[in-house]
Amino acid sequence: MSSHSYRKHPGSRYLALFFLLLAPLLSLLLYAFPARADGGFPIIAVLHAGQRPEGIAVDTSTHMVYIAYEFPSLVVGFDPIRGNVRWKVPVGDSTTDVQVDSTNHHVYATGISRSGRTGYFTVLDGASGKILFSTDTAPGDDGLAFDTKRQRAYVSSSNFGIIDVFSLRTSPTGNISVLSSTLKVGSRPQALGVNSRLGRLYIGDIASNTVTVIDEKSNHILATIPVAAVPVQPIRVDEASGHVYIVCSTGQELDVIDGHTNKVTARVPVSPLPEGVAFNTATGRIYVASEGHNDTAFNDTSSGTTITVIDGQSFAVLGTLQVGRAPDGVEADPALRRIYVSAEDSDAVVEISDSPDLPLKNAPNFHQAAAIHQAILLLREAITVTVILMLLTVVGATLGARSRRWRAPEIPQSPPGGASSHLEKHTPPV
Repeated sequence: MSSHSYRKHPGSRYLALFFLLLAPLLSLLLYAFPARADGGFPIIAVLHAGQRPEGIAVDTSTHMVYIAYEFPSLVVGFDPIRGNVRWKVPVGDSTTDVQVDSTNHHVYATGISRSGRTGYFTVLDGASGKILFSTDTAPGDDGLAFDTKRQRAYVSSSNFGIIDVFSLRTSPTGNISVLSSTLKVGSRPQALGVNSRLGRLYIGDIASNTVTVIDEKSNHILATIPVAAVPVQPIRVDEASGHVYIVCSTGQELDVIDGHTNKVTARVPVSPLPEGVAFNTATGRIYVASEGHNDTAFNDTSSGTTITVIDGQSFAVLGTLQVGRAPDGVEADPALRRIYVSAEDSDAVVEISDSPDLPLKNAPNFHQAAAIHQAILLLREAITVTVILMLLTVVGATLGARSRRWRAPEIPQSPPGGASSHLEKHTPPV
């Protein structure tokens, strides 16, 4: 029996020491730190603090900006004055939306689990990111709205067709108690907005293409207003004027409702598949983000790259501005004269100057472009149906001809002239 001895090579100790020193360096290189690149005009800066940013909220008192990132799930508190990220907090496996109360500086966020079976509603401290309250909600493509006067949060679930209602109370020590209930309105409620002054809740239904107006005190339906196809989150409400702004994705327009008469007063054409909207601006302009694709298409080649700029008085389209791929959420800080846009496919939040001198490009005729696009789609469908019918006709005719041949009986053939096919025996004459 032979024995084998093992002797450690002297250089292995140095190799282990090398990898020990290399590991922290690799972690520094591989970890994506928040980065903010300063720009000029009209783009002031670009923030990279996560992947696939969506909803944006601005505390108009502290000027803090809060961003919902899908992957990895994060709510980010960004200080634009100092130019740094103060905190990051995950909400579920994917954060879907964020709102802020500029009076108590609380941040409200929704998220969803990786399986899609559980939704989340979380309240955070706007300064530190500390979680003050968290609970489960019905899952779905959640919309979020908050009534600052009544301290009431609404979270929609288009999958289950319900709205979770959370009435919040904050004690002198900062503890939050919650009274929860549910509201059933429509079949697929998604977009939400609140007018705290009037006590009105606005619910956009993506199945019926309507906006339902609810009295917050009685929960009675005050009006059901038809809008363009697929009203999407968020619904923005100007409490000073009563205007309600609804972005209709498939309808490719911004619908404006008079909150006092519950009538649509303007239908403004915008770029394809819009998503976010901001109205509270120093210039009085309205900004609509043109995502260009639905939320199920990641890094789609059809992503939009612009925001549409609209005059807030005449609702005339002034032009478009390039901001990045798939602009989604958009919000304004009128005191700082800034607009924040989340460019989802660019993994960036773009900080733009809210100036009347923006270098806008002339906006195309969006309605005409949409009509041409729809006509092309209908033509393609008609060609497809025609080809299928032609193929079915050919197949049917072929099978019919073959079936007749298979069913026909065999008929003996006679020689020409009616001659018999059998041989006759002839007797020669004597």
